[in-house]
Amino acid sequence: MLFSQIAAFDLSDWTDPERDRLEEQLAGKRFAPTLSQQVESLGWAPVVDEQLVMETDGAFGLLFRREERAVPPRVVKDHAARMLAEQEGEREPSRDELRQAQEAALLELLPQAFPRQAETRVIIDRRNRQLWFANAAEKRNSQISSLLRETLGEWRMMPAFGSEEHGSRLTRWLLEGPPAGFELGDSAKLLEPREGGSITVSRLGLPDENVLAHLRDGMTVEQLELIWRDRLRFTLRADGALTKVKALETLDEEFDDDGLDDPATRLEAEQRLTLDVLRGLTDSLRDALERPATA
Repeated sequence: MLFSQIAAFDLSDWTDPERDRLEEQLAGKRFAPTLSQQVESLGWAPVVDEQLVMETDGAFGLLFRREERAVPPRVVKDHAARMLAEQEGEREPSRDELRQAQEAALLELLPQAFPRQAETRVIIDRRNRQLWFANAAEKRNSQISSLLRETLGEWRMMPAFGSEEHGSRLTRWLLEGPPAGFELGDSAKLLEPREGGSITVSRLGLPDENVLAHLRDGMTVEQLELIWRDRLRFTLRADGALTKVKALETLDEEFDDDGLDDPATRLEAEQRLTLDVLRGLTDSLRDALERPATA
């Protein structure tokens, strides 16, 4: 299973490119390392060897890469203060002078900053017009979707599980039992909507009577660990994103890696299995979350 986090989307106004054409488009936004005074660089990295696309079972696998040169704000502020002290002495700088000094300090410090990289796998399902990011962070997913539009042209993507919060449904699942195909895990996060407090429980057999008492007192579920068809364990957040995704033994047994010594062959097999899981899980969750609350 290639994804440890999942954000699922539906595609609209999507013009389906052929693989070779997609490879050309991605090459136009290929990742390049940051320059010495560049804060951030985004682009598409090779999935395997020099290929920017891996195609399996009617879907494209891509790899988003981000590199950042980060300088702690306190370091920038202190360096700017020293620069101003040398230039202006004891005179109190204006806001504009302070801002300009901090910008100059950042540019001076950036070449010394160690660049850090992070990658996110992306799968575009041509068959079902769906899209998955192996990331649950909204800011990062916004960067990926923006780069996709710059690369492939304008199209729309909508959250696969709707834009509403699902806390009330997660609460009902914990109180009354999860929908068919799912089992409760052993962790959850509860929120107090009036006072903003929260309680996190883990390694606790759910439903636990103490947890249920909190829910009856008005707390709601913000995160709930679930098990899907004995294949996958994950935490479902109220915003529809999945974190802490882990394959269970049943799923591991489905992945036969005997004879898969070639990295490209192994990755293709992993992507095929991941795609099968994402398709099935997305359909199951969509059905469960769209089911009327009175059902």
